Amino acid sequence: MLESYLKQLDLCYFELSEAFKGLSDDHVWVRPGTGLLSVGEIAGHIAYWEAVRFAGSLEDGSSPRDLLGCKIISPLLDPRFGYYTSTIDLTPSDDQLKLTAEQVSAELQRVHSEAMAFLKARNPDMQSKAPQWHSTYDELLRYVAFHIAYHTGQIYSARHFLGEQTPDN
Repeated sequence: MLESYLKQLDLCYFELSEAFKGLSDDHVWVRPGTGLLSVGEIAGHIAYWEAVRFAGSLEDGSSPRDLLGCKIISPLLDPRFGYYTSTIDLTPSDDQLKLTAEQVSAELQRVHSEAMAFLKARNPDMQSKAPQWHSTYDELLRYVAFHIAYHTGQIYSARHFLGEQTPDN
């Protein structure tokens, strides 16, 4: 069952990579409107939660918002990207702002690959409770696919608001 979910998540990441095709470097960290997040911030949000959920040590009771125990290092893994409310009032760091569209996309893919390697190594019983989640790994993995798809749509919308032509998806 885990392999089926991993294939589904790989498909989600293929579609996510399509959303980055042709993205102007000048637009990666530009918020397309008041109250909206940039493509880079959305990518950081996706990466953050995947890394924390699958490469973290949340069994120790630490909060997922502080990255304790996360075994992946990335400029996209920033607790500010955890939730909209912790992102909207802050600007990305100087190191994050230096990342181009291609670098953000590649970093997002790398974090995903590493997070999935940690999940595979953990080889959880799909009906067991996932750490820091209200239900099972089965439910969590179904939610993660939705989460990635939802935010991929936001990336396309942000690009449209910024006047970009996007791939035909």
